Amino acid sequence: MKIKVIPILLCLLCITNAVAQKKQNVLMIVLDDLNDFTGVLKGHPQAHTPNIDRLAKEGVLFTNAHSNVPVCSPSRASFMNGISPVTSGYWGFKNWKQNNLLMACKSIPEYFMENGYHTAKSGKVFHSSKKGAWHDEGVKTDYGPIAFDGLKAAQHPSCPESMFQLGALDATFTSLDDVPKVKANDQAPGYNGWYLTKLKKGFKYINDNDRDLMSDEASVEWFKSKIQKLETSEHRDPFFISLGFHRPHTPLVVPQKYFDLFPLKTVKIPKINFNDTEDTKLGENSIKESRGRKAYRWLTESYSSVELALKKYTQAYLASVAFADDMVGKALETLEESSFKENTTIILFSDHGYNIGEKEYLFKYCLWEESTRVPLIIKSPFYEKSIGKQVDHPVSLIDIYPTLKDLCKLEGNTIINSSGAPLDGYSLKPFIENPKTNQWEGPDTAFTIVSSWKSKLAEKQHVSVRSKQYRYIRYANGSEELYNHKKDDFEWHNLAEDKKYLKIKETHRKQLDLWLKIE
Repeated sequence: MKIKVIPILLCLLCITNAVAQKKQNVLMIVLDDLNDFTGVLKGHPQAHTPNIDRLAKEGVLFTNAHSNVPVCSPSRASFMNGISPVTSGYWGFKNWKQNNLLMACKSIPEYFMENGYHTAKSGKVFHSSKKGAWHDEGVKTDYGPIAFDGLKAAQHPSCPESMFQLGALDATFTSLDDVPKVKANDQAPGYNGWYLTKLKKGFKYINDNDRDLMSDEASVEWFKSKIQKLETSEHRDPFFISLGFHRPHTPLVVPQKYFDLFPLKTVKIPKINFNDTEDTKLGENSIKESRGRKAYRWLTESYSSVELALKKYTQAYLASVAFADDMVGKALETLEESSFKENTTIILFSDHGYNIGEKEYLFKYCLWEESTRVPLIIKSPFYEKSIGKQVDHPVSLIDIYPTLKDLCKLEGNTIINSSGAPLDGYSLKPFIENPKTNQWEGPDTAFTIVSSWKSKLAEKQHVSVRSKQYRYIRYANGSEELYNHKKDDFEWHNLAEDKKYLKIKETHRKQLDLWLKIE
């Protein structure tokens, strides 16, 4: 009897594994603070992103994708839960896990887990991870390394002293081989070398070939090991794995070889109109000088010329983008060399963009193109006719959750209890099936919101919609900006007061009210 039972059990195991693998796997790569500085989006002529560019040629590139909140925590809370910031009321800087509505919704990994998937992540996916959302969490990440004074994060000696008012992360942009030496003072003993403040340990660096791995590099190694374990596992459940790469988030510290790609003398600063603040309305809507304007001012006042200052920062940002692209390439190579290659959907995007001096602004959390626009690529092995195609219809990051739900045929309610809310986004599957489709059920615009710090009502915040051709911004005091991207890619000319555009403006106001749920 035992001899007969064993073959039967083996057959059942094989059948179970075969059925499980009919479900497609998912690799979700989330980049941090990456704007349109990629080859395929042509945001900067020197951008070095061969791996992201290759992925775009193998999948579908959404050229008009936008963050719903252009700063880390609320953006990630929004797309990881599929909930608009208008619905949740969360568009600021508090811990997203204090938001009752968001916590009453199943996040993407929880929903996959409920549908029989093995869920795993490494790096920064949520801004702070939700307990129980993952079967396996990889590398404990740290934004650093940064300079250290023996007690806390410190100003890097090579970076502008005035910028340290922003904090060590946003004030640091230099090569990894520029090892900091922080002198002792009355408050601290000093420290020689790099440090990881979140992990509370030193970061070994002798040279680029003899050093500790940065968090993103460690996540890549974890992913290699994870894929190997999954390949040899007896239980072949489908997987949902997310890799969250920190770069190009500050500190803009990466190995020297990435800086060498962009010699300072040859670096081109972004195309900037240095009189471009005159027709913008951010200043009159700020209680105090915005962080982005402060950062720009402190940076440019610290060097002999504005151009040199922007060259230094742009070089570090481009180097960090190139480093992030290298991490993407290594992850893709691991997947391509595995047995999961033909049955895995890859989705790559950034949580939001970043202004590198445009409109005298050096940060995110604003409503202009460089901070809202993100790369978004979806590569599915089941839609060969769409390979290498592009979609210019505006879409939002909250569309990612319903897209994965649709592509993977996930079932069940996405709400945990009555405090939750249904998904706000729309599946992008119609675009993946046919990039030129006119059958998409979603809105004609992408929506972005930032806080006015004056009210808790969504309609009293600073808000924007982006259509195929226009960007419309309405600030808390009712002032407006309107840009025609067909003629003005850099948003240099505010047309909001031009009577020729009254109808265009009214159309976009109505779109904005739809997003704000104003009847």
